Amino acid sequence: MASHLSNALTNKDILLESGTNELEVLVFNVAEFNVGINVAKVREVFPCPHITKLAKSHPSVRGVFRLRDRVVPCVSLADHLGITSTSPDAESTMILTDFNQQQTAFLVDRVERIHRLSWEKVMGMPPLEALRQTPVTAVVHCDSRLIVMLDFEMIIDQVTSQALRVGPIENTRNLPREQLRIVMCDDSPTIRLALSTTLRDSGYTCLEIFENGAEAWKWISQRLAETGSAAGVADLIISDIEMPQMDGLHLTKKIKEHAQLRELPVLLYSSIVTPDNVKKGKAVGADMQISKPELYKIVEVADGLIAQARGGELNSGATLPVPAPTPASAPSSPPAQSNSSAPTRLPTGVNPQLWQTFVDELSDHTGELNRQLTSATDGSFTEEASQGLFRTLHTIKSSSMVIPCDPITRATHAIESQLGPIRSTPAKWPHATLSNYVSWLESVANPTADVNEALSSNLMRQLFAQLGETVA
Repeated sequence: MASHLSNALTNKDILLESGTNELEVLVFNVAEFNVGINVAKVREVFPCPHITKLAKSHPSVRGVFRLRDRVVPCVSLADHLGITSTSPDAESTMILTDFNQQQTAFLVDRVERIHRLSWEKVMGMPPLEALRQTPVTAVVHCDSRLIVMLDFEMIIDQVTSQALRVGPIENTRNLPREQLRIVMCDDSPTIRLALSTTLRDSGYTCLEIFENGAEAWKWISQRLAETGSAAGVADLIISDIEMPQMDGLHLTKKIKEHAQLRELPVLLYSSIVTPDNVKKGKAVGADMQISKPELYKIVEVADGLIAQARGGELNSGATLPVPAPTPASAPSSPPAQSNSSAPTRLPTGVNPQLWQTFVDELSDHTGELNRQLTSATDGSFTEEASQGLFRTLHTIKSSSMVIPCDPITRATHAIESQLGPIRSTPAKWPHATLSNYVSWLESVANPTADVNEALSSNLMRQLFAQLGETVA
């Protein structure tokens, strides 16, 4: 079972399609504040375990705890943000993040749900000096309220004092760096400072810096209108992937689909570079991708891309090697308390509030799946319906990963894999398997007895047999 979960987590998408300019946000609460994090940065959510305190650690670090085969540091967001919570659920939940090639846990009060949103609904913070050290990258408009998106890179940077800054990089290619223009965009002030300092110290002094892809695209378009050529715009585009208004994938797609701009080299970097995301970068035409802990490589890579665009040769390959994500086994949450006189509606080891939210969403998703499958069989099927089906499946998988509920994650991932090659030909879809899948989800969302029995029922065993999955 652990290996299946590891494979599913390895293939967790940031976006369902390349360049669609969408993200999924996990909304949670710290006291009365509504806070969000990109789902792609979340590995697990579970009840707060026992924490061992550390001497002489940062005031925000509550300590460490053991999670399977590793020791994970735990940060109190309330302490770090200076928030006093009087909620009975104060710091009852742990969000385990996985980005920048490290795992860190954050204490929060409650986790609400996952929302799929367009990056256009994500509004960047105003560039005020008073907000420069505030660990907030953006504010999201969601369900008639504002959700604060924390800058987790800045928080970890502040807690560990491991700033992402390096010294000057030697100019081994003898490029006229001071004459070359680089367009750079990132929504994190910490990363912008680290990257721009390294570039400037290394001789790249002609920088155009933006907080998101939309601002960068507006400037690029205006510059092209003024100069009339891609060469007059810039020599290189360096972009983060996750940004408000327009993400890096969408920005890259617009550049590479433009008749005049397509030859501009684009370097993408992210805190969550996985093999699947590398595929998405390639799909939109990115020339190279690296991860944020490898910022020291950016000057060297920039030299290579510019030299290649000018007719030189790139010494490294098409993309730098992407570190394999650390495998994860099944979560070790404490067992849920149940009333022996009544059937339990809560799977073992799952946070009650989190599970109820998931079940409510699952009921909506099964209804949507039934409508989508009906359109695939009654002649009303469209490509939009196909995309809707895959979006629903992807949301179910993402939500089940966060709960986490391994059987649903495994089954949904297997369904996606089977449908992928035949997504545009519904006549070839395994409709009996899909029907069993939806019926099983409905039985889990509305169990007639113990929900653990529904999760491992004969219907689930039949479904797993159809999917070629092994019942653990």
